[in-house]
Amino acid sequence: MNYEKIILDLYERVVSLEEKVTNLENRLSLTNLDQTRNLEDNSINSSEKITRNISRKYVMDKLSGENPAFLITKGNRAAKADILLKTTENEVTYILKAKFYHSKSFNDFPSGWHTVNEDELTNEDLHLFIFNIEFEKQFYTFLFSRTELLSFVNNKSIDQNHLYHFYFHVVHDQAVEVRDEEKDASIYYNRWKLPSFLMKK
Repeated sequence: MNYEKIILDLYERVVSLEEKVTNLENRLSLTNLDQTRNLEDNSINSSEKITRNISRKYVMDKLSGENPAFLITKGNRAAKADILLKTTENEVTYILKAKFYHSKSFNDFPSGWHTVNEDELTNEDLHLFIFNIEFEKQFYTFLFSRTELLSFVNNKSIDQNHLYHFYFHVVHDQAVEVRDEEKDASIYYNRWKLPSFLMKK
């Protein structure tokens, strides 16, 4: 028997297997890194207590990243808005005003309860309505234009305090609003480019 040939053949097989294992390890590392990045995109430090300000900052950061033409700042009482989005086009400055609503899910899936005053919804100075839900240190966000939300509340009941109630769910990647009747809300879910879209209309 030619032992030298057998040993050489075995050696080549071992080297080939090592290369394959290394390639698999690299691919797994990249996959895990991508998954971690995706998780970090809509999550926060696990030791951090979630407040409305933290929730709003998350939304503002996401809006800034997806709409680079806008300067995004906190709103104030004078502006009667929670978030201000400022941009300049053809030497004309535009300001979009957004109302922001935060809630924490107490179910075993992302769900959030919000109320919107009828006066806010009919206020033509407001342009966006943003609903942010915190569930297990991650955020789930719905973004509407004012006219879209006006349409969305068709057939929705309003209480004696002139408030519309919204109950958003995200289950198995299905986004719905279920307060009065189940309605598909998927087109409004994580719709971060809405400000840029509004400027094109």
